[in-house]
Amino acid sequence: MLKLLATIRNQIPLTRYAYRGEEAPCNLCGSHHRLIIGQTDRRLKTLKTVACEQCGLIRTDPMPTDAELDAYYAGEYRLDYQFAFSKKPPRFHITRSQRDAEARLALLEPALSGPKRVLDFGSGSGEFLVAAAKAGHAVEGIEPGESFAAFARETYGVKVESCVWQQAEFAPGSFDVITSNHVLEHLREPVSALKRMAEWLAEDGVLFVSVPNALGKRQHSFQHFHFAHVYNFTPQALVWAGLVAGLEPDPRFMNAGTTIVFRKRKEGAAVPAWGEEEGHQVASHFEPSSPLRFLLSGRWILDALRRLRKVAGDSFVRA
Repeated sequence: MLKLLATIRNQIPLTRYAYRGEEAPCNLCGSHHRLIIGQTDRRLKTLKTVACEQCGLIRTDPMPTDAELDAYYAGEYRLDYQFAFSKKPPRFHITRSQRDAEARLALLEPALSGPKRVLDFGSGSGEFLVAAAKAGHAVEGIEPGESFAAFARETYGVKVESCVWQQAEFAPGSFDVITSNHVLEHLREPVSALKRMAEWLAEDGVLFVSVPNALGKRQHSFQHFHFAHVYNFTPQALVWAGLVAGLEPDPRFMNAGTTIVFRKRKEGAAVPAWGEEEGHQVASHFEPSSPLRFLLSGRWILDALRRLRKVAGDSFVRA
């Protein structure tokens, strides 16, 4: 009941989220200088979003504390954003995850010749793991959500450790392929997580990373942001995050926006050289818009109906 009440509270527009947060520097470049680019999120709730003036990485400000994020993901997230009313993932989530898993495997085909050691970082309900296992690879996942991790183990028989990434212990060079699909945007320390994955990666391995593109097309600027995503990446910021973590884009792969396949950075490779203008260039993409006018226009009703139609369609697709 408490989870349901919290979820209902999170849907009420023009109100604040129930968190205090704290001052935090940019996780990519360490700068405290920032530009405000939004005061509202896609639910029309009050949420301040800033762009780092130096590197352009976008973040929530103030940043939720570790304890606040842990409480949110443990108690509200799955219901709040995935309509998971039970411990099992909903049908539409599984359908979308299966579709994504096949696309991810196809993209990574140049790195998957012969049996490989594969880690899915934030493996969710396990659909990518089971697809990779069926393709002949040795798979393993880490997933902080115990209910989804348990579902993956019990339903698919794959190996998933239920823990946060800081608790995972793998020897350096343990994996030939690591994937992280729409995970980094949820983390307080995404660049630190990339560094850890780079350590786990074999010398000739690849790391697939995909996050939402903060410069993607949206009718209104505030539609890019919401509480579950504490960091938002531009394509340039994601490349720089990889470089700082000891990685570089792998030229064998066609990278698209904020979906990039990295390899370990070669000796002499360029490192980030950001300047003070990057944040201003990013901020220029986010034109001021009126959430109240959008609310009164009724267009949000059409948007909600389109999303529900997609959910319904994916819910009735047979596995």
